[in-house]
Amino acid sequence: MLSLFRSFAQSPFALVIIVLLVLAFALYGVGGIFTGSGTAVVVAGNQQVSVRELAQAYDRELRNMQTENPGFTREQAQEMGLGEQVLQRLTIFAALEAKADELGIAVSGDTLVSEAARQPAFRNPVTDQFDYDTMVSALQRAGLTEEQFRADMEGELRRQQIVSTLGSGLQVPRIYAETRFDVTREQRRITALILDASTADEIPDPTDEDLASFIDNNRNMPDPRTGLPLFMAPEMRAITLVRFQLDDFVRDVEIDEDVLRETYDYQVETGQIGTPALRSFVQVTAPDAETAHTVAERLASGEAADAIATELGLGEPVELAEVEAYEVPDSSIADAVFAMDEGETRAVQGRFGWNAVQVTHAEAASMPSFEEQRPALQEEAARADALDALYEQIAQFEQERAGGATLEQAAASSGSPIEIFQPLDRYGRDRSLEIDMARYQALGAEILPAAFEQAQGFANDLTQFNETDYYALRVDEIVPAQPRPLEEVRVQAETRWRQIQLDSQLQARANDAQGQLAAGESLDIVALTAGGRAESTTVRRGETAPNFPRNVVSRAFGLEPGQWETVQAGEGRYAIISVEDILPANLATASPGEIATLRDTISQDAGDDVFVALQQALSREYQLGEGAIDRRLAAQALGESPTAAQ
Repeated sequence: MLSLFRSFAQSPFALVIIVLLVLAFALYGVGGIFTGSGTAVVVAGNQQVSVRELAQAYDRELRNMQTENPGFTREQAQEMGLGEQVLQRLTIFAALEAKADELGIAVSGDTLVSEAARQPAFRNPVTDQFDYDTMVSALQRAGLTEEQFRADMEGELRRQQIVSTLGSGLQVPRIYAETRFDVTREQRRITALILDASTADEIPDPTDEDLASFIDNNRNMPDPRTGLPLFMAPEMRAITLVRFQLDDFVRDVEIDEDVLRETYDYQVETGQIGTPALRSFVQVTAPDAETAHTVAERLASGEAADAIATELGLGEPVELAEVEAYEVPDSSIADAVFAMDEGETRAVQGRFGWNAVQVTHAEAASMPSFEEQRPALQEEAARADALDALYEQIAQFEQERAGGATLEQAAASSGSPIEIFQPLDRYGRDRSLEIDMARYQALGAEILPAAFEQAQGFANDLTQFNETDYYALRVDEIVPAQPRPLEEVRVQAETRWRQIQLDSQLQARANDAQGQLAAGESLDIVALTAGGRAESTTVRRGETAPNFPRNVVSRAFGLEPGQWETVQAGEGRYAIISVEDILPANLATASPGEIATLRDTISQDAGDDVFVALQQALSREYQLGEGAIDRRLAAQALGESPTAAQ
């Protein structure tokens, strides 16, 4: 927050506001952002995160992301876990403020006013001095009230005192950087005997008994494609489902032309559509009308505003780029500028005196025609009417159910479609266990999880999913998890069985070869007897080479020269490795800048470690584990269902 507002200038107006702020702090005190409302999502010591605070913080974060990416939706925010990120951040903030209270850390009203006096967003871009309207506009654009800004600033200053005290001045000794240089630049010449499938003996075909035993001993072996058990048929449930989806109702809505016209006119009047006029201009403040006209004439002749202002002893020119009329602090200047064309220059009397202005870029407002806007208007109106129809049908459906009707009877009476699904697992797969992405996207997020919590034979209450849709379901059959028949999984079982047989054979050969090499036999002789091939490479720590993947190189940097060790280099491949030579780094080749950069990096890493340790310590002290979060209230604040939040 403080990075958004960082200094406003001194002026007679600022003095008045500062006095008012000081009086407000004196009369009402300075509260933290965690002033609970009796609905605590999280409690940390004497601080808490309320539903209101979480909701406001989440909405601000969502608006910020939508400003950067206009197409970003609330559903996408939920998918990326934005709400959880905001919740965890506020939880840590609450813990830090609780610790600040225990340590007696406070921020005086004078300090807060002084910090506020450094916010650039509160400056009038024309006078370069504090302006109350500018401050209010800046806070509104950030989605904050004056009280929220003051409280956020006070909380951040208190938290910064704790964090900066722990991490300030943390600078590791130069020897740390030199050591890291030595470690990262050291090279090793590695020799290896590579054993892979090309050198293995033929593996005989397995019998049915072999495969049955293999499956029985590896029932939960994961499918490499899905990660789900390969040899087990999962629990499945057959369901009857009634869904009320807004899009289904939109398709049947017809909109009156007059309604579209009225909506269009209203949007034009309120500025909801179209792009506004924009201006870029340079402004030079003058002491009187004569000087303003002189400056305007010289600007028109092509002289630079900076040069004119310097010669005449005027203040530094102000340049605004691509602003709307409301963004110009002086309304008189705004009226004049937006009446001018590109390149035009005038002397203008504003609210604070005379000015010379030159428009450097002018962009006219653009307003879409009714015909251009018709599709969007029609969709908006259709969705509004469809929503009424949706709720009307839901009401009729629920009225029938309240009278004892089954899902089928209530659906028939209300004209609602009913869907019957044969047994499906939690991922929307039927008995074939093939992934149907369309079905999973339609059911998997909320409906199927609810079905697997529901008892057989009972319908659940009408439940909302997405932002506008609802459903009710009944579990008709539960098929328990069970081993799949051999014939269904024969190909997969034989493939995995062969892989394991190959791996066992290669591992045994590798162990024998390692023993021979450790006993002093030459690598070439062992390669002939074991059936492998000798290879070598020279690498640094963290690098890779063909047949020397990261785990092989990593292990080599833990060996002494002449020591042999076996490492699995991949599926169906083993490497028996040894370090021939260690090539140390030459510190003399390191530049001072390189060492300084390494030192700064290590210091930053150490500071991050300190902050992580602080968070962990606070979490333990205030018992901020998962059980400390009221997930029901968190879901309420984030606009999610409690089931989805969990």
